[in-house]
Amino acid sequence: MSETSTDPSQKFRGCILGGAAGDALGFATENLSRQRIREKFGSVTDYKVRPGYGYFTDDTQLTILMAESLIEDDELLVEKFRKKLARWRLVFPRLSGRATKDAALRCLLGKKETGGNFPGSSPAMRAAPLGLFYCDDEELLFARTVESSKVTHTHTGAIGAALAVVFAVAYLVKKDNAQLETDRFLAEIAEATGRVDANLAQEIESLHLMLSWDEDRALAELHKNSSVTGMPIRDLILSSIYAFIKTPNSYRDSVLFCVNAGWDTDTMAAICGNLSGAFNGLSGIPEHWLKYLENDYKGRDYLLRLADCLHHHTQMEDRPNPVLDYLGDFTHNTLFLTQMVFLKPMY
Repeated sequence: MSETSTDPSQKFRGCILGGAAGDALGFATENLSRQRIREKFGSVTDYKVRPGYGYFTDDTQLTILMAESLIEDDELLVEKFRKKLARWRLVFPRLSGRATKDAALRCLLGKKETGGNFPGSSPAMRAAPLGLFYCDDEELLFARTVESSKVTHTHTGAIGAALAVVFAVAYLVKKDNAQLETDRFLAEIAEATGRVDANLAQEIESLHLMLSWDEDRALAELHKNSSVTGMPIRDLILSSIYAFIKTPNSYRDSVLFCVNAGWDTDTMAAICGNLSGAFNGLSGIPEHWLKYLENDYKGRDYLLRLADCLHHHTQMEDRPNPVLDYLGDFTHNTLFLTQMVFLKPMY
């Protein structure tokens, strides 16, 4: 897993695996304040819920659904994604928010208007495969991102955050230079985001001003609306992008910033991991984190195959039997939830 970061196939792999590893690292600290993380762990630098085993959460599972929806028809058919979301609702989803679960239930019931007007993170957390798949067609990327976001969330903040992720991924996966042109990068994603959320776009473009601040001051501004009751999408997406541009050539430093920042750490680290993985490639992710990332049903190796299919616009060579596929997901998700109850610190 040590291919050059400029190899496009390794950038696709880095993006998908980078999101999953970030998600798994942030699982232990999710919903904890920064102060509580320090009291409980000091500083998290490895998988903690089950040492030596990185469980990812709904962020990665929804990313898998998006990737599967794209490669099965060589385009995004939203009705196919609705069906996959409906099935996902029946397999004990991992730690998903109420808005996404409610939308999935409406998909299961055959409703056409399924998204709610909430500023949630689900469209952004699952969006990276869109940025990879449509990286060479910006208008199609914009249209498919808006369309798929509305399956669960119609709020402009949620859609704008998803656009920030996909245009960031598309920009980074095509770059072969070693140094990030920060101002240009932020301007590119702000332009796309601004088509639906001008305020978020302005804040994204201004993130470079915070790079000279110390960490405490930056986090106070980034998390100014967040608390134990929730983390708004504005805080989450700005934190994820800031963590990446703070240390763009270090996947480890960027993701650990999110993991130890507090509140919705798994989603921040997953999105930041998507961006850093797309820029640095698979070789930029510490080997230890890849080695111990869960690799049971639809785990690490499956994610690698999805990344390759997204890159080459090909289908999986073997499609799972629907019954066995359901049983695999159901069993593994039940095990995950059991482990969470007994091992994850909840406060």
